[in-house]
Amino acid sequence: MANKKILLGLTYYLPNISGVTQYAVILAEELVKRNYLVSVVCSKSGEKYPDKSIDNGVTIYRIWGKSFGKGFLMPAYPWASLKLVKEHDVINCHLPSIESFWLALWGKIFRKKVIVTHHCEFNFTGTLSNKLISFLTFPTHWVVYMMADEIVSYTEDYAKTSVFMRYFERKIVYVLPPIRVVDTNEKMDFGKDKIVGFVGRISWEKGLPILLKAMKKVKAKLVIVGPYTDLAGGDKTVDKIKKLFDENVILQGPLSQSKLRTFYNSCDCLALPSTNNLETFGIVQAEAMVCGCPVVASNLPGVRVPVQMTGMGETCQIGDSDDLRQKIKSVLKNGREHYKKVAKNLDKFDYRATVDEYEQIFNAGV
Repeated sequence: MANKKILLGLTYYLPNISGVTQYAVILAEELVKRNYLVSVVCSKSGEKYPDKSIDNGVTIYRIWGKSFGKGFLMPAYPWASLKLVKEHDVINCHLPSIESFWLALWGKIFRKKVIVTHHCEFNFTGTLSNKLISFLTFPTHWVVYMMADEIVSYTEDYAKTSVFMRYFERKIVYVLPPIRVVDTNEKMDFGKDKIVGFVGRISWEKGLPILLKAMKKVKAKLVIVGPYTDLAGGDKTVDKIKKLFDENVILQGPLSQSKLRTFYNSCDCLALPSTNNLETFGIVQAEAMVCGCPVVASNLPGVRVPVQMTGMGETCQIGDSDDLRQKIKSVLKNGREHYKKVAKNLDKFDYRATVDEYEQIFNAGV
């Protein structure tokens, strides 16, 4: 007999590549393996992908709309989500997303369990579209948090600074994100140079200009892995940063999950120089640490936690290319083996433990 019917709602799902998407993919597919009936409702852009499909046991419902900054406007969402909410037992809203308001509202009306997963929050910085999205999501997200039965946050460190979660402390459950990397000893061949890696979307909040400036005086190659075309909101950061490239910068493009470990195995250091709270943890740095690769990460709430937990790297001042340069040099000098010897708590980065905790949350009170 099948367990509960669970509906995950988020703006972007496959084939989109992001930390939020990967989080939802791992959660959904692992829940299917544990005999849950899992559906995802997300956006659909163009006609390339079907309105409904099944991928690794997860039923995906895509709703047509138009992108707006990092958000997506879907006129049919209220009615489509109404039908889906009625058919499921647990509603898991992945924020930020404007449309989660409807999932939470229908969930409360039909007495479903409403669980919010807080990935990050928009703030009034960055591009004009991001500022407009922040203006639109601020009031609707407040209502979603008020309607939530429980709120899943990555870390207490981030929650204390969140404009939302600091007011909903009694509802919060702290769950580390699901970390899953393919087991392989293979490496990518970048020659004999030291390799500093970056993994993530090539977007404005990731701090890549700061990293590129820092790398000018580091004896190493910088390999940038991640999508840079057809990004949400038409982000053209890649066009700006290409002007800063030199012969020691390689724009690798996106890699599959199966290939990411070979990249981490090849890096002497991973850099995560994000500049604001759109980055709340940095799943890629935990993946790298599990693969034995030390990290330099911004001293942002939440983002600094993996380094603090494990000792696998250094934190740098936000937006400070000189400090970032010095920390990268320090990590390269110490070497991978040093950090592997001092590492602790790496076993806490395990997708199975994450899904275990979600099961407890979804089934609580049954």
